[in-house]
Amino acid sequence: MALYNISFIGAGNVAGSLAAGLAAAGHRILSVASRGGESARELAAPFGAEWRRDLTVPAGCDLLIVSVSDIAVGEVAEKAVISPGTLIAHTAGSVPLAALGRSSGAGVLYPLQTFTKGFPPDLSQVPFFIEATDSKTLQLLREIGESIGAGAWDCDSENRRKLHVAAVFTNNFSNFMMTTGETIAREAGIDPVLLRPLIGETARKALRTGPEAAQTGPAVRDDTGTLKSHIDLLSFSPQYQKLYRLVSRMIADHYSKKKK
Repeated sequence: MALYNISFIGAGNVAGSLAAGLAAAGHRILSVASRGGESARELAAPFGAEWRRDLTVPAGCDLLIVSVSDIAVGEVAEKAVISPGTLIAHTAGSVPLAALGRSSGAGVLYPLQTFTKGFPPDLSQVPFFIEATDSKTLQLLREIGESIGAGAWDCDSENRRKLHVAAVFTNNFSNFMMTTGETIAREAGIDPVLLRPLIGETARKALRTGPEAAQTGPAVRDDTGTLKSHIDLLSFSPQYQKLYRLVSRMIADHYSKKKK
């Protein structure tokens, strides 16, 4: 496996996890830059890397990873000062390759995972989706993804945007549903912590069988009496009633089609 010198612009949760994974795989973290500099200094320290407040990347860098907010990717890529031989990649799911503003030496290294400060994921279980302007860059990103993750899959910008939407449903929306469940439990005077075992088993079951096969509940069973009772109980929140009706209808429609 080839080993590379890698720099980062951006020092948030994604950059922190990737830097740790890359270093563990034998790659060298050359430098880290961030707007204020303090987060870059903290991230660079364990790797003996240089830290910077500006966007100048040291010579000898093989790959610059831009790991910043989606709206900042284009601006950072435009202002980054890199050597002719340095390749550049961003990590965003919904930002097109074209945002890097280059016809060669540019790519995307998108990890399909949620990243939370203090709780780094096991990168060996994370799939990486890659895209590049040229075969050399694509090959380097493939080697990076395979060295630290579960593998690397080719995915163009349009399909990666769809994948990002899928991730929003899978992660962000499901998490908000759990938040809603906790709110309703509080309305009943129940400690929402008591829902945690249910959350855990729901996730385990979805992983065991796949979420479609794991689906249960009154909407799947076409239990109209229970559905109506639940809607009545949600009278304290018209928004929750609307959400309950919509999601129940979508579940019922989905599974009724599966039975045909």
